[in-house]
Amino acid sequence: MTDREKQKKDVRSRPFVFRIANEEADKLVAVAAALGLTPGQMARGIIEREIGLVARIARVKRRVANAELLRQALGEMGRIGNNINQVAAHLNAKNPAPWRRDELERMQLELQAALAEVMAALGRGRP
Repeated sequence: MTDREKQKKDVRSRPFVFRIANEEADKLVAVAAALGLTPGQMARGIIEREIGLVARIARVKRRVANAELLRQALGEMGRIGNNINQVAAHLNAKNPAPWRRDELERMQLELQAALAEVMAALGRGRP
């Protein structure tokens, strides 16, 4: 690593670690939990309030519960959406009755809402 690369790396924030006795750690965890925070969030809040320093937080990608099932559901929804589009194209070619068009639009809206929920659960953007 060159000196310039090391200087760039040093400019970034760095973690600050400290140790406390087990009893004090238990108290810290309990107080933070009572406030609905993690111990780190509480410590950053105290540092910001008391000293005026703002700690930068690293973004951590969290594991998603049932991610594989959600991915499978996403694939199924894609296939269902494809089927709806095929039905719509077929009906549009024959001038469908207005109630059929309304029903297809309702199904598409429901599918889009379900897709949005699955994508949100997976931590992804819009489908």
